[in-house]
Amino acid sequence: MKILITDDHTLFREGMKLLLTGLHQDLTIHEAETMQAALASLEANTYDLVLLDLNLADTSGLETLFTVKEKLEGTPIIVLSAEQDPPIIYQAIEEGAMGFITKCATHQELLAAIKLILAGGIFLPREVTSAPVGTGSKSNTGSSEQEILSALSDRQREVLKYLLQGKPNKTISASLHISENTVKAHLSAIFRALGARNRTEAVYFAARAGVPLD
Repeated sequence: MKILITDDHTLFREGMKLLLTGLHQDLTIHEAETMQAALASLEANTYDLVLLDLNLADTSGLETLFTVKEKLEGTPIIVLSAEQDPPIIYQAIEEGAMGFITKCATHQELLAAIKLILAGGIFLPREVTSAPVGTGSKSNTGSSEQEILSALSDRQREVLKYLLQGKPNKTISASLHISENTVKAHLSAIFRALGARNRTEAVYFAARAGVPLD
């Protein structure tokens, strides 16, 4: 397993390396402290996971995520940030991050989040999962999130799986051998069932419910 840690604080990177030591028996960790260094590493290596601070010396904010995302195909990105503002977290997930871990997270929370994402899941911090998502809720529907998800058809669950992996409609269409219009119809049905207004709210709902993505 190969992981890239991109952060401009040397002590933080060193601490992360120590925390991740027991994650995998065959673990290689590379470091980058700038976007330029990160892009060079991404050009030269294939990673199983990228841990990314949004604020680097040569870039900051969500532009950091956009830049790295453009260089990756299928590699999960976890944002590591001191930021705890739910709208920022929301937008990072909307733009393709598979997890957002605040720097106040415990060692146990960090490892649990990474394991979840490596298994194909999405991790959201408590700042987000404790807040209501979308227009549907347990109190409004009388059903738990797990019950709502289990009521989806097999095909809808397949579409949802690809949706949670950040796949666009065209990719979902090709993977499932259905038309893009059919994908859109399934997405509309999924959004109605989950009480979500868009893809990101559907991701939030599924992440809160702990849906597996494998």
